[in-house]
Amino acid sequence: MKSKIIYFLFASALFFSACNSTKKVNYNNKKMQTHVDSVYKLMHQNQVKMNWLSGKFKGVYQMPDKQQVFNGQIRMRKDSIIWVSIYAVMNIEIFRLEVKRDSFLFVNKLEKTYMSESNQYLKDRTGIDIDFDMLQALVLGNDFPYYQTNVFKLYMINGNYQLSTVSRRKLKSNLSQEKTKALRILMQNILVDKNNYRILKQTVKVVGQDKAKLRMRYNDYTDIDGRLFAKQWVLRLKEDKKSYVEINFSKVVFDKPQKFPFHISRKYKRIKP
Repeated sequence: MKSKIIYFLFASALFFSACNSTKKVNYNNKKMQTHVDSVYKLMHQNQVKMNWLSGKFKGVYQMPDKQQVFNGQIRMRKDSIIWVSIYAVMNIEIFRLEVKRDSFLFVNKLEKTYMSESNQYLKDRTGIDIDFDMLQALVLGNDFPYYQTNVFKLYMINGNYQLSTVSRRKLKSNLSQEKTKALRILMQNILVDKNNYRILKQTVKVVGQDKAKLRMRYNDYTDIDGRLFAKQWVLRLKEDKKSYVEINFSKVVFDKPQKFPFHISRKYKRIKP
């Protein structure tokens, strides 16, 4: 198993294709915007809210000519850290990843190597302009925080709601002055379940990054301590339709404080860009 699995999982994350039979809801402009706002508000109200998360999962990395099966754990502290451990056969750990708001650590125990870089490196490596807040939202099945909420149009797809926009910007109040000149602009489709208002599928594309598309689907929503959490994720890269990663959670726990162990042996070699 190659370390690119981690990059696939991490880049996790963002992007989804719109589905079949798209039908625009027929309202006049004022009523239409009211309905769009209502759907978005209900989606936001039903998002997962937590301070801590831990979960165990089984995964499959399906490639055109072969398949890799693995197990893993994920732990999170809200707005602070995401920690992932990947195991192969016989429960032997092979990768460990720690992502913080501005940096990450990655250990490859098979090759006895490690990386310690800024998150900008991952953006450059994966070709996807994703920050910590976006990644955290993807894990929880939530919408991205600190982005415009009044730019969506509403469609009906197979009886569910789709919120779509071709130009969604990060709120300037959450940007430093030096970043305002290079605002990330998103093209985004969010398919929302009409019954529980949780995200079923998500497509996000950063304008100007034509090859950087990752599609994500959320299945098997389960009530865990009053929160609806998707216990199955399916991730696909748009330019590689024959490959995907599927994650199935066997256990998820909210708001139990976690530890995030991360030891790097002195014998490991650091990989530099």
